[in-house]
Amino acid sequence: MGTPRLCLLVLAGLFGLAAPESAPRPPAHVPPTPQLGHPQGVPPHPGDTQLSVKEFLWQKEGSRDPLQKGQSNVLIFNSFNKSHLGTYTCTATVPLGTAVATYDLWIDDLVNQVFVFRRETKDSYVLVRVKPEQPLLNFTVCLRSYTDLTRPHSLFSYATKAQDNEILLFKPKPTEYRFYVGGKFVTFRVPESFSKSEHVCASWESPSSIVRFWLNGTPWPRKGLQKDYVVGAEAVITLGQEQDVFGGGFDAPQSFVGEISDVYMWDRELTTREVGAAMYNSPSPAPIFGWRNFPYKIHGEVYLKG
Repeated sequence: MGTPRLCLLVLAGLFGLAAPESAPRPPAHVPPTPQLGHPQGVPPHPGDTQLSVKEFLWQKEGSRDPLQKGQSNVLIFNSFNKSHLGTYTCTATVPLGTAVATYDLWIDDLVNQVFVFRRETKDSYVLVRVKPEQPLLNFTVCLRSYTDLTRPHSLFSYATKAQDNEILLFKPKPTEYRFYVGGKFVTFRVPESFSKSEHVCASWESPSSIVRFWLNGTPWPRKGLQKDYVVGAEAVITLGQEQDVFGGGFDAPQSFVGEISDVYMWDRELTTREVGAAMYNSPSPAPIFGWRNFPYKIHGEVYLKG
């Protein structure tokens, strides 16, 4: 974040979020809410409903004092630093009532750092604090891992209330990866390697059921899985543990021990060239979340190390 000014556009989805029942319904032309973890500074459209708003009140969770109060719907940090990370609410007052929007601001550039999972345990993992805004018909997941485990272990677990293995990247043994979508999986066999880290990407598209898999930038033969399936958006995402129930049900013998880094997720299928860019932390297009803007919470014996 090299820019000295970080703007958050708030009205763009203000009335579509946690608005009281008494608040007015938005007109159809109100633009969508910015994604969590991806702040935007977009000038308001002249026809937006902000023209009828009497006042905007910005507050940060944990602080009693208002950050900003007045006619501006944009919160600006003139000298941004990591102390500004956290959860913000904006309350808009209109003639018919109030509406409240909540935004999480997490800017954490982890390039050249890794999560170190210290030992086998059922309560050590990394919780990814962001998720897609809508159900997925296409996606790609990438990450880098480094371990000498020979037993089964989970790398990336995306669970919904309806399906614990909605998306799962799992390694049952050193020469095999399993990629799950909607509880079903395909297998990719790989060379055994304990001397270096492995960068893997897996993508899936619903209309064709095509699954693609890359190991260290090299594509493996394509396979088919779960044609016309829809991946739910109300998810819990964990690194290093497999969820047997929504947000939990961890099993120590399937826990990860070692290093995980360079984690990305997109709501589209990537090309081999784009996978190569992700390997070097230069992702294009912009991901749902990624290593240069990674909202996370560590649980248990996991350490962030350079």
